[in-house]
Amino acid sequence: MIDKQFVRPLLILLFAILIIVLVFPLIPEWDNDVFPIKRMDVIGQILGKDSLVVADSVALEVAQKRSTAKELQPLESFWEKLDEHQKGRRGQLRIAYFGDSIIEGDLVSGTLRKELQALYGGQGVGLVGITSIVNRFRKTIVHSFSPNWQSISFMTKSSVPLGILGHTYIPQSYQVKERTITPEEAPTDDSLATADTTAVAEPQKVKERVPYGGPAWVEYSGTSFAGGATTFSHIRLFYSKAPEQTEITVIYDGETRAQHTLIPSDELQVLNLSPASPIRKIRLEFPAHKPVHVYGLSFDQPSGIYVDNISIRGFSGMYFSRIPSKLLDAFARHLNYDLVILQYGENVSNPKTTSYDFYRRGMIKSVEHIKASMPEVPVLIISAHDRSVKTASGYQTSPDIPILVHAQSQVAEETGSAFWNLFSEMGGLNSMSNWVNASPALASKDYTHFNLRGATKVGEMLLKVINNQPEELR
Repeated sequence: MIDKQFVRPLLILLFAILIIVLVFPLIPEWDNDVFPIKRMDVIGQILGKDSLVVADSVALEVAQKRSTAKELQPLESFWEKLDEHQKGRRGQLRIAYFGDSIIEGDLVSGTLRKELQALYGGQGVGLVGITSIVNRFRKTIVHSFSPNWQSISFMTKSSVPLGILGHTYIPQSYQVKERTITPEEAPTDDSLATADTTAVAEPQKVKERVPYGGPAWVEYSGTSFAGGATTFSHIRLFYSKAPEQTEITVIYDGETRAQHTLIPSDELQVLNLSPASPIRKIRLEFPAHKPVHVYGLSFDQPSGIYVDNISIRGFSGMYFSRIPSKLLDAFARHLNYDLVILQYGENVSNPKTTSYDFYRRGMIKSVEHIKASMPEVPVLIISAHDRSVKTASGYQTSPDIPILVHAQSQVAEETGSAFWNLFSEMGGLNSMSNWVNASPALASKDYTHFNLRGATKVGEMLLKVINNQPEELR
């Protein structure tokens, strides 16, 4: 006789497995800021297909193809402005170069700025943030700051609106330090921001708030490094939400001091800090108890061409809506961009991914958000570059990269943006191994990031696109 108490749970279990296997793959992907859903290929994972995704023939063809004149056609309005500038009919041209860790430290963008300024004039690095995780690595400006800044970005869970650099910086009266606690220790007060109040089985690192006795300060100095500037002559501070009677101190070249009272407003404010004559160093001091929203400073001149490096490590390029439209509109009016470059993708790359429809939809939203504030400004989308993963036969192109490049080309087409296929231009399939093993090397041993030489080469390749010389690539 069949034991119903055994069979019934078994049938329920089998039915649940059947639902998971058959229904889950049919659930559509849904991209959102709160709980994004990706398609689940349960059968493929069970069969072990997740280790060797194979791009379809269309994706491979698109990824291997060099950018066409049609794909670069949206840049024509920018090329016309370059011609006008060369004829002396325009004052300043400005490019917003958004990207992830591939361009942080002013890699790629620094080379592009140097070459463009050599051709069309200009002196200055453009927009610079208040804090940076690569300030000591970046060579195009000397940058230091106090530890009592709260830095909020696309990579931070917060309801605080972000500025155009993808950051908002707020002075605070404390700094956050990390220390290791032993199993015998327990938090003595609520100043331990991330400490577990239960006993720990082994030493662990916790972060705690430590009072900081002084203002929140930031300091910038000129440099002779190519792509930077030795002196500053035109300086602007961008901020908002300054509390009443917020005064900041500005110190020029370590000597001349000036006091400025910030305007208390929710709207974007721009404070002109330009000195009477060029300086080599500027320091700004903000009261630690006044939580003004600071967005960064711009170092430029009324004429010439400028490339703003806007890099955030780990960012996918999606969710640009965290920069509110009203704030983005205001930045667009003050900075008057002539071109926007978007270089993202590597941070969503995963060898197991077979579809980037979720990313395509998310990036379309980002491009549309930007275009709404800069309707006449062309957008250039740079594809993901080659990235290698280790296989039994050595390092090879991550199998999802062609699928990702194809999705990015679709974003460009659907938004009327220009598309430059960096994956193809650097050599296509398995080219990252060639860059890593070149002599001298052009990329790091992580088979993902360019080194300084490689970034310089990419910048020089990109220059030919920006300068309307695409036929001279490679």
